[in-house]
Amino acid sequence: MIDLHIHTNYSDGTDTVEELLKKAEKINLQYISITDHDNCNAYKELEEIEKIFSGKIIPGIEIKCSYLQRTIEVLGYKIDTNVMNQLMQEFYKNKSRESLQQKYFNLLYDNCLKMGVTLTPKKDFIWNPKNDWASLTIYNDLKKYKDNQNKVPEDMWESFSNFSKKYCANKNHILFIDKSNDYPSLDEAIKMIKKAGGLVFLPHIFIYKWVENKKQFIEEILKNYQIDGIECYYNSFSKEDTNYLLNLCEKNKLYKSGGSDYHGLNKENIELGIGYGNLKIPDYIVEEWSK
Repeated sequence: MIDLHIHTNYSDGTDTVEELLKKAEKINLQYISITDHDNCNAYKELEEIEKIFSGKIIPGIEIKCSYLQRTIEVLGYKIDTNVMNQLMQEFYKNKSRESLQQKYFNLLYDNCLKMGVTLTPKKDFIWNPKNDWASLTIYNDLKKYKDNQNKVPEDMWESFSNFSKKYCANKNHILFIDKSNDYPSLDEAIKMIKKAGGLVFLPHIFIYKWVENKKQFIEEILKNYQIDGIECYYNSFSKEDTNYLLNLCEKNKLYKSGGSDYHGLNKENIELGIGYGNLKIPDYIVEEWSK
């Protein structure tokens, strides 16, 4: 069993590196990759702590990038983590994560009020823009007030994924925030991963709810960008989704990966290695490209 999409408290996960490794060892994962957002700081810590995990660790990162005026993600594997960190620090030298998240918090907060929902007064909000995500913070606060259920669309209330991927990413919705100038473009993100000696994978490609024709969306990216592989196994994918992506990889001679997108307590229903409980990622797919 493997899990190549994992987050620690160096981005928006809640587990420390040590806690994560102990969990991976306990459930006997054979391969893991820590893919924190926009940084490889977990790998610095790995150099300093004693060996806890007996399986193999593939250096990784998840980069948020802009594409068609929206944000998507790419995964980088087998990267030189020191080079990758330098590249990310260079890109964000004049726009810190803290300043970006604070900007998004203020915009999203005001837009939510325009929808008529109730939120905790700004002066009483306790959150950390260095580590927390503005959208998740506001969504969790929105859910605290039960009267808001009658003020928002039913599917927005049901899940953070719908809130962020469907409504906040919808250009025609009041919650939309244009972040395209704040993140590297898809092309820039790919070039950074390549410069760090890595392989570029498309993760959780079916979760972007603003995409009407998802298969066409995927194939256009594959046609126009240098992609090495696709995350074929993911916690919310159906068997049909996975089979389509596996066949697409075979057709285009692409590598395959899979992961739970584990975030610890920030996504309480998702367990390391097994996602919602039925995720089974075969070892052989990573053995094709990890050596």
